[in-house]
Amino acid sequence: MKRILILLSLIYTISFSIELKSIDDTLRADFQKALNIMSDNKISKEQKPLKIFELFDGYFDYSLMAKLSLFKQYKALNSSQQDEFQRLFVSNLKLSFSQKLGYYSDQEIEFVKGELTNKNRYNAHAIIKNKSENYPLILKFHPANGSDYLIYDIDIMGVSIIQSYRSQFSDLSQNTDFNEIIKRLQSVNLDNNTTIK
Repeated sequence: MKRILILLSLIYTISFSIELKSIDDTLRADFQKALNIMSDNKISKEQKPLKIFELFDGYFDYSLMAKLSLFKQYKALNSSQQDEFQRLFVSNLKLSFSQKLGYYSDQEIEFVKGELTNKNRYNAHAIIKNKSENYPLILKFHPANGSDYLIYDIDIMGVSIIQSYRSQFSDLSQNTDFNEIIKRLQSVNLDNNTTIK
C-alpha cells in the first residue's frame, strides 16, 4: 500500500485542473504512463520522480489538502504561519514519496467508474492490482474553476490520506504550539512510516 501511495500522491507545483467529463479518461491514460515510467529500466531512479511529477503535479490541490489536514488549527494561524505550514507540508509530502519510488513493484490501476456524489464532489473509483491483492481506490475531486476539477483527497482501502494527517496534527496540537509543529515538520516526513509525535 505504501508503494501505491507513491504513485498517487505526487506533489504540487502548478495546478492544471481536469474538465469534469474528461477525468476518467485523463487519469486512466496518465496512470498508465506513470506505470510505464516506473517499470522502465532505461530511466534512472533519480529521473523517475521528475518524470512522474511532470504527469501528475497539476492534478492535486495541495493548498487545500494542507488546509484540510490541519483543519481547525489552520484557521487560527495568521497568513504568514499558514504559508509556512503549507510550504513545509507540501515539501514533506514531496520528499516522502520521492524517496520511496525506488521500492516500486509492478502494479496495475483499473478504473471502475466515476460518480458525481453532489454538485461539488466527484469520485473516481479504481482498483489497484498486484500479484497477491487488489486495493480499492477513490480519487476525490472538487471544482476548481467552473467545470474543471482538482483532487483534494485519496482513499486507499477506505482510509483517507487527509483524515490520517488530520488525526496526527490533532493529537500533536493538544500538547504543543504551532512553532513546535513547524519544527517537527522540518525534521520528519509525513507518511505511514513516520508519525509526527
